Amino acid sequence: MASGKIASQRLKHVISKDRELLSSGSIRVLKKELGNIVSKFLDIDKRKIQITIEEADQQNYNLSANFQKKPKAEDEVE
Repeated sequence: MASGKIASQRLKHVISKDRELLSSGSIRVLKKELGNIVSKFLDIDKRKIQITIEEADQQNYNLSANFQKKPKAEDEVE
């Protein structure tokens, strides 16, 4: 099996597990809260936050978040 197909299947599995752990409404709230906190320290686009949550074992969760940089205004582009 090609590595791209394996990666795609793994992503689908992770996304389905996220949905089992939290409702879509809870995920939206979590993204909003994370965006509000992180944006105090980094210039991020709060509309483009990606998170994954995995159950690591019976006692732990793994949370991964990707934050895109906020695009520069046209007058800031060199």
